[in-house]
Amino acid sequence: MKKLETRKLQIAVTLILLPFGLSGCFRVSSDVGALRDSVMKSAPVAHWDKQIEIGVGPIMLNLARTGLAFVELEPEARAALKAVRGAEVGVYQRRGGGGERQLKPGAILRAADKAMMDRGWDRIVGVLNGRELVAIYAPREIRSPRNVKVCLLTVNERELVVASARSNLEPLMELACNHADWHRKARPPL
Repeated sequence: MKKLETRKLQIAVTLILLPFGLSGCFRVSSDVGALRDSVMKSAPVAHWDKQIEIGVGPIMLNLARTGLAFVELEPEARAALKAVRGAEVGVYQRRGGGGERQLKPGAILRAADKAMMDRGWDRIVGVLNGRELVAIYAPREIRSPRNVKVCLLTVNERELVVASARSNLEPLMELACNHADWHRKARPPL
């Protein structure tokens, strides 16, 4: 009798928590949304059509890790999977363009910088190449290498991509150090 009650409780908790776990799958976080909105507002003559917005949080990643525990993976792939805590991406296609409707990457970068600075983020990478832009942002205050989030923006005349990833940097740093040692050992002496 107790087993049946415990099983019913497990099912009820799962049914209650499942929508919360899945609700983040079809939208982006407020930080990524602010980055997206800053681009769209800084290019008022452009019209952007959403292609996809998807996020994968801890619940979905834990399910994936559980499923992949039975699959043979390279140690590097397993370390990367272990490091990821969450990821999200939004992809948008631009309608129209050309002529006076050309995007101004410098203005977009300034607007994105302001939006992210207001939220406590700093740009750590910024690349302008003609009509293309790539920027990466990190929070001003990182409390632990076990929980670091970065946001990415890439824009060109046809497409806007915003993304973020949250990860534990420790396994990734260990992986990088292991590869750096291998590279040094493989290099012939001067």
